Amino acid sequence: MKGLPILLTALLGGQLALALTFAVNRSDHAAFDAKEPLVGFAPAKVDQVAIDDDAGHTVTLARKDGKWVIPALSDFPADTTKVNGLLDRIAGLKKGWPIAKTDAAAERFKVTEKVHERRVVLTSGGSRVGELLVGTSPAYRQVHVRAGDASPVYAVELATYDIGAEPSAWMQHDMLDTPRDKIASVSVGDVTIDGKDGKFTLAGLGKDEKPRPDKIDALVSAMAHPLFDGVRGKGKAALTQTDAPDITVTLKRTDGSQLIYRYKKDAGGGYLFTRSAEDYLFHVSADTAAPIVLATRAALIEPPKPDKAPNANSSGNKNSNDKSSEDKVSGAKSPDDNAAKAETAGAKADQAPAAAALQAAPTSSHGADQASHGGAEPPKSPGG
Repeated sequence: MKGLPILLTALLGGQLALALTFAVNRSDHAAFDAKEPLVGFAPAKVDQVAIDDDAGHTVTLARKDGKWVIPALSDFPADTTKVNGLLDRIAGLKKGWPIAKTDAAAERFKVTEKVHERRVVLTSGGSRVGELLVGTSPAYRQVHVRAGDASPVYAVELATYDIGAEPSAWMQHDMLDTPRDKIASVSVGDVTIDGKDGKFTLAGLGKDEKPRPDKIDALVSAMAHPLFDGVRGKGKAALTQTDAPDITVTLKRTDGSQLIYRYKKDAGGGYLFTRSAEDYLFHVSADTAAPIVLATRAALIEPPKPDKAPNANSSGNKNSNDKSSEDKVSGAKSPDDNAAKAETAGAKADQAPAAAALQAAPTSSHGADQASHGGAEPPKSPGG
């Protein structure tokens, strides 16, 4: 009986120890519950975003008058929706269970100041309010990250390709767009395309001319959404670079206004171009500009099919063949056949004396060789 209290006491102590362990674990788990922001900041108060990678690429985005611009490109408009979307995604990242905490792990996952896929620095009123280091990707749309100089490394839902480190990744590429149903006509060189309710036809089609809808649509699309891969300047000095254009395009809108595009070959490749309503100088690759700069009327219509000219000898050959067939059927001989037979008969008569002479000549291998070479050699005298 004395052992029972001791046993009960031991059991009670074990239960208490188990409960304590469970409580500690729950407290530890709660500390890493995915509720605490990874980078604490207010997106609406951020007025500058600086992005770089460890390869030397960098871009800075600035908020001016409520819109995002790219200072390095003469304050060219940035894609405001894209910039705000990035800020919201970073603000929404939460701390979960850390993947690692050591400096060696940070280097392995490429989330250090020196080695990183991307670094995003957020500024408000000249003060840094957040920093995110983006490293390797363990899975699709997941990356390893570290908040500034904090030691823990986390795996979060984010895509590196959504965080471009070059100005071209943030330009507002739809800035020059014109809705297709607002285009009345497009003219370039000897080509004029008329539009109505978003449908387009080649003007001045001849009776036997057939348009090529795919080529026409490619040209219209290129002017409805003019693509560019860079901004080369702004203002009067920049615009003068297309004063003597290689190609001029006039786009008339349904409201009566018009836009003039001037394309000039760039010495470095591609084309520089300007638009009458803008003061920026754009650059576009040669391949992208091809539907515009190579547009000709001949390229927008089906090539004429070659005429099937009658063969001068075809009728004569046909009549000759028909005549020959008739002769075979009827058994009649043509004058040419009779002349050929007469010539053959004469040749046989001429050959008869020669055949008799050959039969009378003595046979020998030498004579045979001479005969095979077309005739006998004259007989030689005994003196040679």
